[in-house]
Amino acid sequence: MARELAIFWRGSVMPTETGARCALQAARQRRLSVHPDEFGMEQDICDVTLWLIEKHGLCRVHVWVDRHYTQIGREIAGVTVMTSPIHPARLTEEAHKAFLALGYTIEDTRADNYGHQFCDGHHSKHEAIRAYARIENAVRRWRSQ
Repeated sequence: MARELAIFWRGSVMPTETGARCALQAARQRRLSVHPDEFGMEQDICDVTLWLIEKHGLCRVHVWVDRHYTQIGREIAGVTVMTSPIHPARLTEEAHKAFLALGYTIEDTRADNYGHQFCDGHHSKHEAIRAYARIENAVRRWRSQ
C-alpha cells in the first residue's frame, strides 16, 4: 500500500499561501477563516477522490459533485467520476455510495445546477491513508445498516 500511496506526494508541488497543496483544501481553509460554522463539503470530496485512487490503483481521478442552486448542507444533485476509460460508470457508482455513506442526500430534480470544485489530488501520504480509512469505515457502516 505504501508504494501505491507514493503517487500522492509530489515534491515539486508547492503549498499555497494557506499551506495547503490541494486547491480544494486551500478553498476550505479560506472558507473556514471567514465562516467557521458553515458546512463545506471540500474534505468529503477530497477523501472520496483519494479513496477511489487508492482502491483502484489510479493515478488521477476527478470527482465532480453537482448541486442545485437551492441545495444546502449535505444535499447534492449528483456525482460523476471522470478518469481515463477504466470503468467510469463503476467508479461513479462507488463515489455515489460513498457520499450516501457520508450522510448526503442525492436528488437531481433536473433544475439548474453547478459543479463543485474538484480535488486535484495533491495530498500527502498521511492524508491519503486517513481519507481511505475514513471512507472505508463510512461505507462499511452504511452497508451494515
